[in-house]
Amino acid sequence: MEDGGRKELGLSQLLTDIKKHYEKIIHRNRMELDACINTQLLEVSDAEMNKNEDSLQAARAELNNARRQWQTLQLEIESLHALQKGLENSLQVTEQRYEVQLKNLASVIREMEGELHGVRRDIEHQVWEHELLLNTKMRLESEIAMYRSLLDREEDRLSGATSSGCQSSLSSLSQKDMALPSAAAIASHLEQRIQMVTTQEIRGQNAVAGSSKAHGKIQSEKVDEVIKEWECSFFKDNPHLRKKSTSLRFDLHLAATDESCSQTKQGSLPDIELRLVMRKSSSIPSLKS
Repeated sequence: MEDGGRKELGLSQLLTDIKKHYEKIIHRNRMELDACINTQLLEVSDAEMNKNEDSLQAARAELNNARRQWQTLQLEIESLHALQKGLENSLQVTEQRYEVQLKNLASVIREMEGELHGVRRDIEHQVWEHELLLNTKMRLESEIAMYRSLLDREEDRLSGATSSGCQSSLSSLSQKDMALPSAAAIASHLEQRIQMVTTQEIRGQNAVAGSSKAHGKIQSEKVDEVIKEWECSFFKDNPHLRKKSTSLRFDLHLAATDESCSQTKQGSLPDIELRLVMRKSSSIPSLKS
C-alpha cells in the first residue's frame, strides 16, 4: 500500500513538473511571439511611415510645382490682360484715325465730284461755243462768198458802163491818183476786220464774261466803226456809186449770250454771235443793166 502510494505521489509530482515545464515553454514562446510580432509591427509601421513620408514629400513637391505653375499662369494671364488692354486702346485709336481719314477722303471725293461736274459743264459750254463759232464761221464764209459775187458783178457793171458820169468820176480818180478798191481787196479787208472782231470777242469770252448790255453796246460801237471805216474807204470820192449802186451794207448783230455767266469781271466781253447779213438799202435804187 505504501509502495502504491509512493508511486502515485511520484507520478503526480512528475506530471506537475512536466506541466510547469511546458507552461514555461509556452510562456517563453508566447513572449518570443509577442516580441516578434511587435518587431514586425514596428518594421511594417516604419516602412509604411517611410512610404507615407515619401508620398508626402512627393505630394509636397507636386504642390510646390503646381504653385509655381499657378504663379506662372497668373503672370501670363496678367500679361495677356495688359496686352488685350493695349490692343483695345490701339484699336480705338486706329478706328478714330481711320474715321478721320474716311471723313477727309469723303470731303475730297465731294470736292473732286464738284470739280468734275464743273469741268463737265465747262466742256459742254466749250463744245457749245465751238459749235456756235463754227456755225458763225460757216455763215460768215457763205455770206462773204455772196458778197464777193455781188462785188464782182457790180465791178463788171461799172467796168462795162459807158456813161459820162462814170468816165468823169474815173478821170477825177485818175487825176487825184486814187483807185477804187477791187472786190478782192474789199473782201480781204472785210474778212480781216471780221476776224479781228471775232478774235477780240473770243479772247474776251475766255478771259471772263461781263455784263451783256454794257458790253453789247461796246461791241455795237466797234461794229459801227468797222462799217463806217469800210464805207469811207469804198465810197470815198465816189458819191455816184453811193447813189446808183446797190447798197451793200453789213449789219453785225451782237447777240449777248452770257446767260450762263452770272458772275463776271468788269471789262470782259460777253459771249456774242456775229451775224453778217447783206441787204439792199430800200432808200437807194438799184442800177439798171
